[in-house]
Amino acid sequence: MIAAFICIGLVACNGLQYRQAKRMTDFQVAPHDFDSIAVATFKLIDAKGEIGTIVAPASLDQRARQALRKVHPTVAVPPGSANTLPAGYFLVREFSVEAGEAHLSGQLGPVTGLMTAANMPDCGKEYSVGFYIEGGDWVSHAFKVATCAESRHWVPIEEASPPH
Repeated sequence: MIAAFICIGLVACNGLQYRQAKRMTDFQVAPHDFDSIAVATFKLIDAKGEIGTIVAPASLDQRARQALRKVHPTVAVPPGSANTLPAGYFLVREFSVEAGEAHLSGQLGPVTGLMTAANMPDCGKEYSVGFYIEGGDWVSHAFKVATCAESRHWVPIEEASPPH
């Protein structure tokens, strides 16, 4: 009796895995996937409202740039001199969505390029957020924040904001 119950459970589990694998082979990236990732990412990393403008380079996928415009005002190039980024500007370095996985990463200003007390050039904060499909929805359980001080922090989604 117990063996039969275990077999039924294993068959059901394998069936769910098969259906998930089948859904992933049929996965087609749509503009709403980019919209969902953009909204969720900036909700996570901008809890304090520090981001006013997104720098969305022309090299990004058109769907990604469209999605970013729905979140914050965007520009293709930040104002100021090369290798700097004003406070409140977020430079998107990567925004990809494919086969049930997505990633958005970028840099939050200010980036002055001046040397810090740690004898490193000021580089603002680097954010990286990964997503995957779970139960038909995009989910992310943590995101990474890195600074020029070579510290990296994984922030569980349940926390209110990243450490400073």
